[in-house]
Amino acid sequence: MADPAGNADRPGYSFNPGPPPEASRYLANKGLRPAFSFRDVEPEEHAVAFTVAKAMQLDVLTGIREEVQRALDEGLPLATFQKNLRPRLEAMGWWGKQAMVDPASGKTRRVQLGSPRRLRTIYEANIRSARAAGQWERIKRTKRALPYLLYQLGPSIDHRDEHLMKAGLILPVDHPFWATWFPPNGWGCKCWVRQITRHEAEDLGVDKDAPPTPMRAVKNRRTGATRQIPLGIDPGWDRNPGALRLDAMEQLLNDKLEAADPAIARAALRDIATSWRAERVLKGEAPGAVPVAMLPGEVAQAVGMAKRVVSMTSEYGRKFVSRQRGVTTETLLILGEALETGELLLERGAGAPQLHVISRGETPWLFVLKLMQDAGEIWVNSFYPLRASKRRSLQENPLITTVRE
Repeated sequence: MADPAGNADRPGYSFNPGPPPEASRYLANKGLRPAFSFRDVEPEEHAVAFTVAKAMQLDVLTGIREEVQRALDEGLPLATFQKNLRPRLEAMGWWGKQAMVDPASGKTRRVQLGSPRRLRTIYEANIRSARAAGQWERIKRTKRALPYLLYQLGPSIDHRDEHLMKAGLILPVDHPFWATWFPPNGWGCKCWVRQITRHEAEDLGVDKDAPPTPMRAVKNRRTGATRQIPLGIDPGWDRNPGALRLDAMEQLLNDKLEAADPAIARAALRDIATSWRAERVLKGEAPGAVPVAMLPGEVAQAVGMAKRVVSMTSEYGRKFVSRQRGVTTETLLILGEALETGELLLERGAGAPQLHVISRGETPWLFVLKLMQDAGEIWVNSFYPLRASKRRSLQENPLITTVRE
């Protein structure tokens, strides 16, 4: 059938937009993690690594990941996924029951490798996790317009009692409840959330807080470790994969910057501060945080910080851009230079200490950094052109001491 709008040969035009790009990217960027049991891999590692129990060979794990990625990107149903993957696994000898050595115990066990049932589990678990992680990225990006989440049940016939109790729950996007109860919340769970406006949330009735959730102790038979997880959530499904992924990426980057040679770290931070990622965070178009500068070693020591990386969140970035005209990622470069050569004032009040960073030049900027000493984090709290009246108030503030003139 011809395209009635005449758009058939327009570049990039399609009635089928394909999978959410965030979900596809979440799966594509995962590393490979061979494991004998799903209990060998914690939720934090699942967020950044693709793993299938008993898939100990990289070629097997790679083949499975490729077909899961293909199913997600092309919107393939389960039957097509099974049809594509089964012959690949059979050709590699990863099918049926076989003897395999458990690396944890050294004992040989007869285990189930590939089977139609296992392929269903692999398909559903990975597709749903990827879509959930992608949805979380979009939720964080659009929370200004859609600041609430509504928990809804899926199409399953039978639901866990704890999930039934959550149906209709409305809480803000940033409520800590979603760090644990962002669906799916178990094997076969089809619960989901809908992001809604403040107006709709108020019409439906915003909950004052999350309902109390009894916890249960779950012992990992593989490692012997015991964890407390909410009743109604299966082990391994008790963490929001999208939030974990974002946290893991940010922590990895910060750790690498902390360990790098100072000259290399400064050069890398200049690139990061002016990157497309920093630009999107600064405009509030991307969730999470981005490192933008680093305290010199002697300054970190003077203000009592073990960690030195300075980061900025998308929430604060959006506020800066809306309040100050002309703020761009180039403005962030001024912060890096001012930390090296500018005036530094330390304020110790009732809350967390703040480092006031004043750049040199005819039109100085003031950057206020929040020093979270217990957490080992440094955040950009505000920045704006410094007026003479503000400089005087800083000089007259008895809570402020000079770190560098």
